[in-house]
Amino acid sequence: MKKVLKYSGICAFVLALVGFILMMATPAILDKTGLGTIEYSGVVAIFGHKSTGYLDPEYKAAALGLIAWILILVGLIIVCAGIVLPLLKVKVLERFAGVLNLVAVICFVLAGIFMFIIVPNFYGANGWDVPNTAAIGGGWVVGGILSIVAGAVAICPAVVDFIEKK
Repeated sequence: MKKVLKYSGICAFVLALVGFILMMATPAILDKTGLGTIEYSGVVAIFGHKSTGYLDPEYKAAALGLIAWILILVGLIIVCAGIVLPLLKVKVLERFAGVLNLVAVICFVLAGIFMFIIVPNFYGANGWDVPNTAAIGGGWVVGGILSIVAGAVAICPAVVDFIEKK
């Protein structure tokens, strides 16, 4: 079990990275209308969109989408530091490794939760009512799940240490 737990940081990093890529590359919101499906990309939901003309409407950013984006980035940086610094024989963060790992776990889990509530947040930011036909994009669902799983994988070594001490 200890051999597998050595790689939990790498696994958490990969899971969160895939979730981050899905967050940026897939549609965040799908709205089926009588004329077809309107897709709002993840980048538009996170950062908004400035109008460039009559046929190009302006969209305001969803605050929780931006917060989720920031939280995943912070978690990725912390986990990456936890992977790379021991390889470089840097001993500075050994005392704070547990706290930093806990911060990364909280970041990943909160980001995953925020990804699931992007639809009402995006519509609310733009001052629209949420239609019954609006749904979260499949990539965001998978990205949110992967982010929460990354948090669970990142906390596994601490949980095992805690159980062994009792």
